[in-house]
Amino acid sequence: MRHVSLTLLLLCAASPSAQARAQGSAADSAGAVAAVAQFHAALSAADSSRAVAVLADDAMILESGAIQTRAEYLSHHLGADMKGSAGSKAERSVVSVSMAGTTAIIVSKTIRPATGAEGSTASEMAELMVVSKTSRGWQIRAVHWSSRRVRA
Repeated sequence: MRHVSLTLLLLCAASPSAQARAQGSAADSAGAVAAVAQFHAALSAADSSRAVAVLADDAMILESGAIQTRAEYLSHHLGADMKGSAGSKAERSVVSVSMAGTTAIIVSKTIRPATGAEGSTASEMAELMVVSKTSRGWQIRAVHWSSRRVRA
């Protein structure tokens, strides 16, 4: 009986429709990750219009205990994020991507070395982004950033 169940499982997994679903999920997760990468690239390039294009109209940004709407983020913190990202030697890596239909949850970690300027310290940041596939492509719906100094 175990052999029959395993055979049925393998046949279902190898079916064209199962393969198409798996490829669709891989393409969707790659598109979601690319949208987040595009947002970070826009911040690094100080390209506010490109950064704004990836943020959904109802996006929420959570950082340092504050909750900001998209409009609040654009008027208060976007400029500081672009300035902080410009010329940064930070290394960002995606830790996990979870898909649920047209929504992706992307968890990343960024390590930023000290700049050498007086008082500069190395830091690490955890990032959680919720991204949705819309008629305009992948849009960032929620961002949560948490950072701390690197502990020796």
